[in-house]
Amino acid sequence: MAEALSDDDKSDSIDSVVPADKEEATDDDSGEGDIINSAKKIRASDLSYEKVNVFSDGKCAEEEAVNYNNFKWTCCKINDTEQGTKKYYKCNFKRGSNCPAKIYLLFHANNFEVTLFQAIIQHDHITESEQIGIRIELKNVIVKLFQNGYTTPKAILSELDKLKIIQPKASQIASFLATLRKKLYGPAQISLNYIKNWCIGKSIVPTDPDECFVANYYIKDDDDDPLFRLFVTTRNLIKNCLNSNHICADATYKLIWQGYPVLIVGTTDKQCAFHPFGIALCINEKTSDFEFMFKSVQLTVEKLYNISYCPIILVADASGAITNGFINIKKMKAELRRDIEFMQLIKNETIFDAAIKLFQQKWKAKECPLINNFIDYFINEWYMSNKGWFEGFAIGYPSSNNALEATNGTIKSLYTFRERLPVGEFLSVLENDIIHQLSRERNTDDPITSQNVKAFANVPSINLSLWTSTNHWIKEEREKLLYNQQNVKWCDFDIMKNEQLSFWECEFLNESENWTKSSAARYKLCSIPLEAKNIPLGQKRKRGRVAKAKKALIVQ
Repeated sequence: MAEALSDDDKSDSIDSVVPADKEEATDDDSGEGDIINSAKKIRASDLSYEKVNVFSDGKCAEEEAVNYNNFKWTCCKINDTEQGTKKYYKCNFKRGSNCPAKIYLLFHANNFEVTLFQAIIQHDHITESEQIGIRIELKNVIVKLFQNGYTTPKAILSELDKLKIIQPKASQIASFLATLRKKLYGPAQISLNYIKNWCIGKSIVPTDPDECFVANYYIKDDDDDPLFRLFVTTRNLIKNCLNSNHICADATYKLIWQGYPVLIVGTTDKQCAFHPFGIALCINEKTSDFEFMFKSVQLTVEKLYNISYCPIILVADASGAITNGFINIKKMKAELRRDIEFMQLIKNETIFDAAIKLFQQKWKAKECPLINNFIDYFINEWYMSNKGWFEGFAIGYPSSNNALEATNGTIKSLYTFRERLPVGEFLSVLENDIIHQLSRERNTDDPITSQNVKAFANVPSINLSLWTSTNHWIKEEREKLLYNQQNVKWCDFDIMKNEQLSFWECEFLNESENWTKSSAARYKLCSIPLEAKNIPLGQKRKRGRVAKAKKALIVQ
């Protein structure tokens, strides 16, 4: 620090440049004799200053000013005058304090000296100033609203209006929400190195069955083509692999602000309820990304249970919706749709192959260019490339991914509130909310969630409505048909369709399988509940609880 000059040596020079004893509130110090302006300057601040020290170097003077008398000082304004530049500092004892103490540095215009002046006033660290920004009580209300799904300033202002609470500025709420998100979920902008460290920290398999961990990850740190893939799960979720030999996979969007897809893999039970194995986060939705997710499931099962997991059925979406290929011909569109819906119900691959050939012959005979184009598209896309869309392709397995799609909708509505989150924030939500809650919902050992647990159903349940319909079907008189399914030599598609839709074929597995009970009742392989027989033929069951008491003269 530069050595301060003595008052005796520099009294003349200092007195010649010392400003007026009143702090000036404007940048203009022209001295043109404007009495009104001079009065305004004096009335702007009634502080008087005294000279404290003189420095020969500006840098040393600023270092001394910020820690003068062991207080913390911050620069509040800078004025340019004829005497030089004045840099004012205020006492910043703590946030919200209203201390009146001030100092300023005068950088002389005619030399390189810097003079420190102090206001003749005592420090006041007791009096609190008026709070700037949102009150603490209101911040607590905003935090509760944020946790309840009101995540935008507009939504929060609307709820504050309903609660009859004085509203702050929308910009203040937006600033507070940005700080709150960073505190709860971490930084929004992250790097590949951050993702790598996050994966390494979560790679240890925990003992808690509902705690999230990273089962597998791959990161390619390349400036031209950066890439990352990660798969997260819990012990409770990956355990569902032991109950099924088919998997459902799909990708969903609109979860991450950067537009990255979120891949979900799982299975369905006999009640068609979806049970996820885990969630993968990737940059793309390519074959290699799905291969990474499937491989991660296999490696995790082998690591935890020492079992080689090899599913035989994959339920997934094809490239495009079949309705996109329909032509806009009103008279033929309905018939074409019905023919395709019929082929979807075929339960035998041999019959399906025959139906495709007859279907092609029927519609090619129309000699319509638009129909021919659609038939060519349909054969190439939905027969040559994607053949497994008819019911008989995998009997006993789900025909659609509706259960998985419903899980995607639940994630968007409950956990991200239909917002696209940055990757850093989504990783925190994925670990603490999505994966943890999906695992807790399926934890059969937890007494807290045991009442509403989503247990894996190995057999389907038959409701009372199905039993009633079965009883009515048995009592109705029907013509018995004998059919040899090896006879597939049809010459016309419509004849084949009418013949196939004119009968039902039932295949009985064994007496212990619950899904054959509705048909096996006719062959006395199972009994229909008594309450299902109380409804006359042709009538529907009334609303309300079913009567448990039996009628008179029936031993209960």
